[in-house]
This record gives sequence, C-alpha cells and structure tokens, in this order.
Amino acid sequence: MSRRGAVAFLLSSLLLAGCFTGQRPHFTDTTALPVGSPTGDANIDAVLTKLDAATQGPITAAYTVLTKYGNTTHQAIVELSGGKRSITIGNIRYIQNGTASATCTVDSSVPCADGFNPQRISDIGITVDFYATDAAKRLRRDAQAKIGPTTASTAAIAQQPATCVDVPLAGGTAVYCVLDNGVIAKLDEGDVLVTLTLFGSSADDSRFVIPA
Repeated sequence: MSRRGAVAFLLSSLLLAGCFTGQRPHFTDTTALPVGSPTGDANIDAVLTKLDAATQGPITAAYTVLTKYGNTTHQAIVELSGGKRSITIGNIRYIQNGTASATCTVDSSVPCADGFNPQRISDIGITVDFYATDAAKRLRRDAQAKIGPTTASTAAIAQQPATCVDVPLAGGTAVYCVLDNGVIAKLDEGDVLVTLTLFGSSADDSRFVIPA
C-alpha cells in the first residue's frame, strides 16, 4: 500500500470510529460583526486576520471534535485544493468541486444528494465551514460578549505554530488558535472543543470526486 493510501485508510478509520450518540444541543446565535471587520481588540484581530484569509490549499487537516452537550466525540477531515474541498465530519462528507457540490456518507450507506445539507451534522455543533469562516464568526460574536481583557499567546498544535487568543466570557474563557495559513488549530467555546490532530500540505484529488 502506498503512503498516500495508508494515510487515507488511517483517516477513514478514525472517522468511522467516532461516537454518534448524545443529546442534541441547542444554540442561540447573536448578531455578529460583519465578515472582514476588525473588532478593535488587537489580540482578537491578530487571529481574525488569519481566519479571514484562510488558505485555498492544498492541505489536509484532521481534527477531533468534542460536542460538550452529550459529551460525544467525532473525527473531522478538511481537504482543500484551489476551488475544491472535501469536508468530512463523522460519517458525513461534503464535496465541492467547482460549481458542483454534494452531501455524501463515508460508508456509502446513503446515496449522495446534490448541494450541502447542514442538517446532517446539526447535532455536532459545528458547520461545514468550522475550520475558518465559522470560527471567525464565532470569534467576532465573542468579541462583542467579552467581559474583560483578552490574552494573546502562541502554541504548537499538531506540530504546527499557532497564534492564540483567550476571550473571557460570562460562562468561561473561550480559546481560539489559528495556523499561519488561516486554518483553525483549536477552538474551545461553550458548546464545542475542536482540536487539530494532524496537518499536511497536500491533498488527495480523489477526495474531490463526487460519486455517481
């Protein structure tokens, strides 16, 4: 088996090993600052600047996603290459190749459906854009809700350098860490904990093929 095939097999095995039980969480969203707008907090804006300019790839990033309501864990893989992307969360895979997009399952138990169906992962607490766009939206929301000064730091996550900010909130401290290429490395907020576990600067083109 080739190295690429071995890595793909390992990642697929991790995904299918995730836990799929637990209580469905309920979230109340607040009006966030517009996309691309600074918050006026230098520590937060240092992270937002990277998230807003996230890479188009090629990359492969693997994550562990802990849904705190119900204490369930899922594996996720983000694969990007130019205008193509494959976002796998648990057993659900979202594929975008140019103007074509589909929602599929890793184990092929359900035929692919045209377009992205966000309801398929609604019980996990993240969206298909969790790795950049949605993380930026969350951080802008938390910037409006912070109850004290933020704290900047750096960290090594999955052997990658990351820029971090701690945001004090009424319910605790939210933590956001981002890689230099704009991909989230850690997101620890009230409802979820997302942690980067593996990162590579290449992508498998076969992941972007929508099954017939």
